[in-house]
Amino acid sequence: MNVGGLRFGRLTDAERDRLLSRARRASVTYDHEGSTLDPDRWTAPGVHGHHVDVGTGRAAFDAAATALRTWVPHRGIGADVLPSGQPVELGATVLVILRWGPLFVVAPDRIVAVVDGPRRFAFAYGTLPGHPERGEESYTAELRDDGTVRVTIRVQAGPATLPARALAPVVRRLQAAALSGYLRAAADYVTG
Repeated sequence: MNVGGLRFGRLTDAERDRLLSRARRASVTYDHEGSTLDPDRWTAPGVHGHHVDVGTGRAAFDAAATALRTWVPHRGIGADVLPSGQPVELGATVLVILRWGPLFVVAPDRIVAVVDGPRRFAFAYGTLPGHPERGEESYTAELRDDGTVRVTIRVQAGPATLPARALAPVVRRLQAAALSGYLRAAADYVTG
């Protein structure tokens, strides 16, 4: 059973392929593409950021960028990113699947921006139809002027489905736990 991105039980291969095919043909479900990577828009309503300093110097930055490029934060909280091995590249469509007991959250997303510079690696993905939320989330690794390496996650999103709206307080707690887990996984990867 699948209701607004929430389902009981795992996806079959055929369901996964059908959802990915549908998501690849769809447009994002929000109107602020790139907002989470644009410093001029970080004060917009609903944009919030979380960060952790993961080390210092070039080696720490390279490790942090590699963690983001290979979905380490997502795997760190037990999420599956499908298709498996999908590189972080502009236009890529993925399903992020989280499990809580018998409940699975299936979140179709598209990478809408990638920044790949000598001191900053970042990407943002946006929600697609079938995602329980509507909006954007970005992941940034930055080598700051003082040599500190910071990983930041910014979110501008809200509930898109009736179940997500009805469970908003629970969803906010789960999101906060996921964001903390993403950052912890990135930090562990850099320091490990």
